[in-house]
Amino acid sequence: MNIINSKSLLNYNTFKIDACADLFTEIKSQKDIIEILKNDSLQKQEILILGGGSNILLTKNITGLVIYNQIKGIEIIEENKKTVIVEVGSGEEWDNFVKWSTKNNFYGVENLSLIPGSVGAAPIQNIGAYGTELKNVFLKLEAINLKTKEIIILKKNECEFGYRDSIFKKKFKNKFIITKVWFQLSKIQKTNTNYKALNTEIERLKLKNPTSQEIRSIIIDIRNSKLPNPREIGNAGSFFKNPIIQQQQLHTLQQTYPNIPFFKKNEIKIPAAWLIENSNWKGYKNSTCGVYEKHALVIINHNKANGQDILMLTNKIKQSVYQKFNITLEEEVLII
Repeated sequence: MNIINSKSLLNYNTFKIDACADLFTEIKSQKDIIEILKNDSLQKQEILILGGGSNILLTKNITGLVIYNQIKGIEIIEENKKTVIVEVGSGEEWDNFVKWSTKNNFYGVENLSLIPGSVGAAPIQNIGAYGTELKNVFLKLEAINLKTKEIIILKKNECEFGYRDSIFKKKFKNKFIITKVWFQLSKIQKTNTNYKALNTEIERLKLKNPTSQEIRSIIIDIRNSKLPNPREIGNAGSFFKNPIIQQQQLHTLQQTYPNIPFFKKNEIKIPAAWLIENSNWKGYKNSTCGVYEKHALVIINHNKANGQDILMLTNKIKQSVYQKFNITLEEEVLII
């Protein structure tokens, strides 16, 4: 077990915030975690788990222990003619898993291509994109209680998945480290092409029965055309959730904004990007941070911003949207 003192986290978060951790260690196995948790001095520390660092905004230095999760591995553990069950280490990069899945002609996660972050973070957030959510393919996960060292298995119905939400953002917040995740993928060609931008591109390319690899390629092209590469521009992807509103509020908004876009399935969602853009924030830049010119949901660190700089900007955006539309935006990103 190698514990590093005063470690910069600049290269461990996609916002490129140069916060510092008092203590830092890397884990590669369940055994490593247990060893840390049995250490009396480390047990007294507040613990922050870092995977890809893609859904986090560090607004201060970390006074406790940062555990950098590097538990790797992708393994087929069960299969039949129709489906395959895959066990994935929580420290695997999410997109590496998607790439592996499509390369093996499995179906279920191709719409989630190029989402940054780790496999272990995916169920915490119930990541989703282009009409697909993680819960659609999720089977179960293994996690370790950071206080009791108890190892638990949680099945789908126990994870309390919601819109960019799970039990790990509520009752179990900061109490567990996820070590393994199991997914059930389809071996039968079965794609979700209902999302408008995806369907438009499929029609343009004249693909009648697109494979998972073809869907992945299209998704990557769409994302690259709209979203900045975090390796080049510091960002955490979509910063805000699409707000959920009531039918009456939608009617009220339509009186003033008859062309306001919305999604209606079980709930009514208004695109947060539209609200931000129509509050005149798209393309905004100050000396350190701003709003990406191609997508209003993406906050960017373009000149060595610190976490407080970005937090101040996002609070101004929230206030502006509320004043204009009477809608409160909720962060998708974890703020620390």
